[in-house]
Amino acid sequence: MGANIIINSGELFRFCSSNNATIRTRRKKEKKRGRFERVIVARAGIRHPSELQPTNRRVKLIDLSDELVPYDTGWRMQKDLLQKQFDIETAFTTSNYGDSEEDHIEKILFEHDALILLQHEKVITLGTGSTTDNLKFDAEEPPKDLGFEVRRCERGGEVTVHLPGQLVLYPILKLDERKGSSFKPDLHEYMRNLEEVALLVAKSFGVEKGHREDGFTGAWANGSKFAQVGVRARRWVTYHGLAINVDCNLCDFTKHVVPCGIGDRPVGSIRERLRSQQKRTVGRNGNEDEPPILIDENDDKKVSVSIAADRALDAFEKVFDVSLVR
Repeated sequence: MGANIIINSGELFRFCSSNNATIRTRRKKEKKRGRFERVIVARAGIRHPSELQPTNRRVKLIDLSDELVPYDTGWRMQKDLLQKQFDIETAFTTSNYGDSEEDHIEKILFEHDALILLQHEKVITLGTGSTTDNLKFDAEEPPKDLGFEVRRCERGGEVTVHLPGQLVLYPILKLDERKGSSFKPDLHEYMRNLEEVALLVAKSFGVEKGHREDGFTGAWANGSKFAQVGVRARRWVTYHGLAINVDCNLCDFTKHVVPCGIGDRPVGSIRERLRSQQKRTVGRNGNEDEPPILIDENDDKKVSVSIAADRALDAFEKVFDVSLVR
C-alpha cells in the first residue's frame, strides 16, 4: 500500500517523480494564517529497500555572496528554511508508515538541509550571551552617525559586527547521525567543523599559522581572530553560523564594539593576515632596507569575497562530507 504524504514543499515533486510516484495537487486552506496555500499530495509508489540506490548527502546551496543582504532578510530566510524542516519532520513523525515507506520519507527529510552564503549590510548583532557593556555607544540611543543597525538575535555568543567584505555562512542542517559522522547531534563538534571550514579557506589563500584558541570559539591566525562562530539549534536543526573576515574594514569592529567580548585580542581578516606576512618577509635575506616582498604581485585581486565563497563551498563539502546542490 502507498501512503498519502502532505508536505509544504515543491521539491517533493522531484523526489516523487524519481520514485515512480503519481502527483496530484489541490488547494488547502491554512486556518492559522487565513489564506490558501498550494500543497502537494503524493501517492508514493513504494519499492523494496534493496532497490534504493545510495546517494550522497545533499545540501541545497543558496548563494547570495555577491550581494549585500539586510540582516532581517537573512534572518527571515533562515526561519523559512527552519520551518520547512519542521513541517516535513512533523508530517513524517505523526503518521504511521511501514519500514519501506520510512526509507522514502527519510530521503525527503535528509534532502532539505541548506546552506546560505551572503554578505550583510552593516549591522551589529548581540547574541544570547551579550551585554551592552561591550558596546561603545548607548544602545538605547545609538548615535545618528553610527552607520550600523543594531539587532538582538538568538545565536549564542557575544556582540559581533557584520559588514561588506565579510563572508557569512548560515547552514540549516538537521544533525542526525544517520547522515554520517559529520552530522552528529553535538553542537560543540559542529562548531569545531565550522571553524575548520574557516581555517581551510584561510589556508587556501596562503594564511600561515591558522589555529584555534583554547577557551574561545572562532578561527585565528597568528593571534588575530579572523572568523566568528555563533550558532543555535532547534530540534537539532542548526541556524546562524560562521562569519569569515575576508576583506573588510577592521576599524569598524573596534570602533563600535568589543568584538566577541574579547578586549585583549586583535581582530584580523584574510587580507590583513596576508599583508602582515608580507611585512615579515622583510629582512629574511638580511636586507631590511628593501621594500616588503609581496607574496603575489596580484595579491589585491586574489583576495575577494567572491573567491573566498568558492573556496568556502569546497571546504564545506570536504568537512561535512556533503554534495552542495547549486
